[in-house]
Amino acid sequence: MIKPRKIKEKCELAKRWEGLDLDLLPIDKLDVSILCILRDNSRTSNAEIARMLDTSEATIRRRIKGMIDKGIIAGFSSFIDYSLIENPVKAYIHLKVRTEKMKTVVDKIKSHEMLLALYRVTGEYDLLCVTLFTSMNGLHEFIDYFLEIDGVIETNSQIVMKAHKGVPWTGI
Repeated sequence: MIKPRKIKEKCELAKRWEGLDLDLLPIDKLDVSILCILRDNSRTSNAEIARMLDTSEATIRRRIKGMIDKGIIAGFSSFIDYSLIENPVKAYIHLKVRTEKMKTVVDKIKSHEMLLALYRVTGEYDLLCVTLFTSMNGLHEFIDYFLEIDGVIETNSQIVMKAHKGVPWTGI
């Protein structure tokens, strides 16, 4: 079995799965190391990954293809620092929805281009919308007009003022 060299420090994926029996997962330590590198920079070449992990480029290419085929790697993307382009307004909007209207409400909300994520949640509210707008006016229009959907009973919004530890793929 190939033993990957230690990368600078363990990434959050390695820390997350530390102590788990990897025989129960569809990946091994080499795959975890590859995922850590790609998570940090998805443009890292197979040759560079192979050098970092002291293995062959063919092994890296085969492992990445295998993880893509299994759906473990769902795609490659770039993280955009929206604050360098615009003054982004990130908001979390909780919705109370009548149960019988849930599908209709979800289908409509999913179509909005400023929606980053939509979750079914437990507690006082039924849905959580994660949004990113270019202005407060856009957020206002979303809440006051777009969310005027039959079945939405109540909304409660929170605006992100500052990210102390953000999620790069959601913009802030």
